[in-house]
Amino acid sequence: MTYNLFTVDHLRPPLIRDVLAACTGVHVSEVDVADSEGDQDDRNWDAAVLCDFTETLGSVALSLDIDVQEWAPNQLSEKELAEEFAAAAQSAILYPAEESVPSAYWLVTPDRAVTRARLLSSDDARPVYSIDAVASKVACLPGVPATPLDEIVREYPTPVPLTERFITTVESSNAVGTPLYRARTALAEWERMVRRMGSGWQPTGSCSADMYQAGLRARDDIGQLVNELPQPASALLRELAEHIDGDFMKLTEQDDGRALVEATGLVAGAHASAWWWKRRPSELPW
Repeated sequence: MTYNLFTVDHLRPPLIRDVLAACTGVHVSEVDVADSEGDQDDRNWDAAVLCDFTETLGSVALSLDIDVQEWAPNQLSEKELAEEFAAAAQSAILYPAEESVPSAYWLVTPDRAVTRARLLSSDDARPVYSIDAVASKVACLPGVPATPLDEIVREYPTPVPLTERFITTVESSNAVGTPLYRARTALAEWERMVRRMGSGWQPTGSCSADMYQAGLRARDDIGQLVNELPQPASALLRELAEHIDGDFMKLTEQDDGRALVEATGLVAGAHASAWWWKRRPSELPW
């Protein structure tokens, strides 16, 4: 089993060795820890646990590449190892998230609290890392802002069956910019946003006001496209949008747009004619 972790603190090799021994259930003599850029001649390549560490620049101190042999007693998932490691080392640990977003990470605090994190790296030959944001406030990283991580929410696969129905029923053009293409794009954005809201904003439990606003703008586009499409596409688009509207109504409450004005600085009354701009999620996700 292989693991890729970052440590926030600069941990000494003996501590890394002891922690990995405890986590994997092997004797410390069965753990080999070495600088990946150092001398490799004295390595114990037959050890149950091999760990290469690399000193990094910026918000994280070490990158750990860990290989645990199958005969080690404790075969932990990456999440489990990160949690055990953070608690034993008393250092915040980051490990890659499942999404194919390079900056998407999980962060585990020394008290085993887990949150999402955005880890950025520079393009330098030796990258400089920055923990740009976390999904919820982390006491041991007081300078890192807590904010919804929209890139993770966008990557999460959210089914859009009504949009699929529109695409399969209507002969939809693939040409970017055509009314049919714009219609299916706007319908997908509107349906996806409402379904995310209904799921509790999976997978992070949050959504920025800007992302919510993008969904409302998609609903604006649908309203315009209903008048541009020929029949029967126009009627179907209206029917499907109104179906999504019904779910949106159940998940939101009237506030005359105050929540968005406060969160984004949107000019009050800018969308006075569209009722969906006058409603807010029952529980604000930002």
